[in-house]
Amino acid sequence: MKHLTIVKLGGSVITHKDSTPPKVNEANLSRIANELKVHTRGELIIILGGGAHGHQAAHSHGFADPTSPKELLVKGIPPIRHNMSALASSVETSLSEEGIPAIVIPPFVSVTLRNGLIHDYPTNIIRKSLDNGLVVITHGDVCFDEENIVSILSGDTIAVYLAKELDAKTILIGTDVDGVLDDNPKTNPSAKHIPVINQENKDTILSKTGPSTNTDVTGGMSKKVTELLEISRQNREIIIFNLTVPDRLKFLLQNKTTICTRIQS
Repeated sequence: MKHLTIVKLGGSVITHKDSTPPKVNEANLSRIANELKVHTRGELIIILGGGAHGHQAAHSHGFADPTSPKELLVKGIPPIRHNMSALASSVETSLSEEGIPAIVIPPFVSVTLRNGLIHDYPTNIIRKSLDNGLVVITHGDVCFDEENIVSILSGDTIAVYLAKELDAKTILIGTDVDGVLDDNPKTNPSAKHIPVINQENKDTILSKTGPSTNTDVTGGMSKKVTELLEISRQNREIIIFNLTVPDRLKFLLQNKTTICTRIQS
């Protein structure tokens, strides 16, 4: 591949996360699709966080509780799949309206987990799609699990896995805050922005980050940073940024400077 870029669209940005039933944030999605038009450096994978579409149904069917009966988990498959398919379709439509040739490849149909970790994730169709000039959309999903019947596969975990398997050069993780901060900015207005996370400061930073304050069954910022540190290296650009702020995604795709947190080896 020429230069694979992976862009993760945080669920709290592309959905109204507290809306019941789930509702897509059409204004944000339209803006994001427009910003993605500037991407010209090579192949592109767009990964969707679940937001309201994934987390609400997952939480109500016991995916946040390790003691939940398998019958309850299995009952959660149809509503989670329905919601995530609807969200992915909305994103695909928005990209199509901007002239971006995108297709949806959902994990549920091919990915299996073991104890919540990826066991088998075929990438042949993704590779062929990228090689033929298509933009791939995939998303956090519910997947069958070899040990736990079914488990949730987060968009962040997908981003890390595909970055390793497909040798992505740029990974952009869009959230609803200015990258990583030393405290929760929603409860502490004085939280300080951290421009770089590396081997020297990672332990201190991870001790200060934690799960999302919203209903989130995928682990929050601490898990996000930990997974991204695993794939950090000198020739791979990994950035966490605020996707709610107009033009930040566009600037990063154009290799311009903007507020963000860079994760380095």
